Amino acid sequence: MRAVRCNRFAAENGSSKHNISPIKEVLCLEDLPLPTLHAENKVLIQTHYAGIQYPDFLQAQGLYQIKPSLPYIPGMDVAGIVIDKGVNVKDFNIGEQVYANTALCPDGGGGTGGLAEVVSVSANAVFPVPNNLHLSSVANIGRNYCAAYHSLKVIGNADRMI
Repeated sequence: MRAVRCNRFAAENGSSKHNISPIKEVLCLEDLPLPTLHAENKVLIQTHYAGIQYPDFLQAQGLYQIKPSLPYIPGMDVAGIVIDKGVNVKDFNIGEQVYANTALCPDGGGGTGGLAEVVSVSANAVFPVPNNLHLSSVANIGRNYCAAYHSLKVIGNADRMI
């Protein structure tokens, strides 16, 4: 399968803000082995759309609060189709449309893996997408919704503003 991989961070140790490599120099498209389930609670998703947002950019620079081990596949948000599932996964069916937020995976990674043709994700980080909703419309929901919710509810106490 093809995947985007980050083999080094754009901001090397000791780099100043003005001495950061362009992102295109640290990311490359590679052929990698297909992921496997490796666990009874995983879901394999064929990626149709992957969200790319500011946290992915920061992570490739090595400046995000969670720094994955190198090399890694960037991507926190994925929209696609379930192609396999672990024996303990009861909530999803093969062929079902789903959205996955890899940052919610309890096995770590800091929200990585989404920029690949196939992604292995913990079932608790996967959400069903209704068939009448196009997958392209949910690919960025994780970073956009979570950032807005955090800003309005957690920081701004929006529920108390009325």
